[in-house]
Amino acid sequence: MLYSFPPTRGSSSPWGAIQTVDPLGPEVVSVTTASHGGLRVSLTALARLPEPIRQTAHSRDGWFEEDCDWALPYLALGLDAFEADAARGAEVWAAAIKTVQRWHPQHMALLDVPPEGQANG
Repeated sequence: MLYSFPPTRGSSSPWGAIQTVDPLGPEVVSVTTASHGGLRVSLTALARLPEPIRQTAHSRDGWFEEDCDWALPYLALGLDAFEADAARGAEVWAAAIKTVQRWHPQHMALLDVPPEGQANG
């Protein structure tokens, strides 16, 4: 099921009613619910994602769950550029790299993620 963008507090998500909505850039927000959360990507931004990462076993229709799928759009859309603090952007980028290495190794080359223990680039 497709949802409007951006979602608002109280609206539905795959994890229940949304309690918080925090922008991560012009086309992505982070949402939380009482039980879970993740990223909501606009349909325009979703169309820019490589086809293989648009849907996973736990994420679809522009919703990316918070445990391991959030890193896919974060890296693909360069969301670190929208972090208010460059140090935080670097920290979250590094966490996204590690998340993809662990949970989505099949997409590492697609997202320019190096093998574990190697520098990116």
